[in-house]
Amino acid sequence: MKARFFLCLMTVATLVFSCKNDDDEAVPQPEAFTYSAVTGMSTGTTSVAGTSVPAGYNWSEVKAPQSTWGLNGTITDRMLADDFQVPAGEKWNIQNFYFYAYQTGFSGASLPISEFYFEIYSSDPSVAGAVKVYGDTTSNRYASSEETKWYRILQGQTDNTTRKIYKMKINAPDLNLTAGTYWIKWGSKTSTGTHFYPQFPHDASKVNNAQQFVVASSTWVNLDDGGQRVSFPFEISGTKLKN
Repeated sequence: MKARFFLCLMTVATLVFSCKNDDDEAVPQPEAFTYSAVTGMSTGTTSVAGTSVPAGYNWSEVKAPQSTWGLNGTITDRMLADDFQVPAGEKWNIQNFYFYAYQTGFSGASLPISEFYFEIYSSDPSVAGAVKVYGDTTSNRYASSEETKWYRILQGQTDNTTRKIYKMKINAPDLNLTAGTYWIKWGSKTSTGTHFYPQFPHDASKVNNAQQFVVASSTWVNLDDGGQRVSFPFEISGTKLKN
């Protein structure tokens, strides 16, 4: 009898354990992601004029009818804004943004940026009633920068290596976003000189709707070059959850 009773307990324990496993719900695990809107900034090793770039580099050539190397994003004067989308069914925990800039005549190992500030809005910040969901213009988010091996030139230039483009890493602590379209508004400072943000070549298949905020007048300007609206290259990294 003792032996049978022991076996009965073992059987019940096994059944209970098995049922619990069947009822457990899998907990979604975050996965790393990178949002990249950079394709098209590197235009190859030979310019439209036929000039070869220095070894190890690529051109970032502004194609006609555009004729502007880049746009001012110095926070004491101007701020820039562009949008991005978190896909339906996803939640993003953003850790870093990456932006691209140059300072004419500078060619050191890292861009002399000293400060970078940004804000996130849940709608177009140029439209009254836009809601800010993250960030401010007092918390310095700049982390580091490195060169991209790209030189910015205008179409028709035979040789110009005075505008080396750098990739900046920007911190975004505790930034969590659910699905939707968001706008990022940013501005920065260098320790010396003026720096600029290169715009994308116009692409009719994409939404080109970048804007510039004029600090002195608190007004917004739609950014266009050669009669074409533009957008900016940037990247986002972090982790995401899928519903």
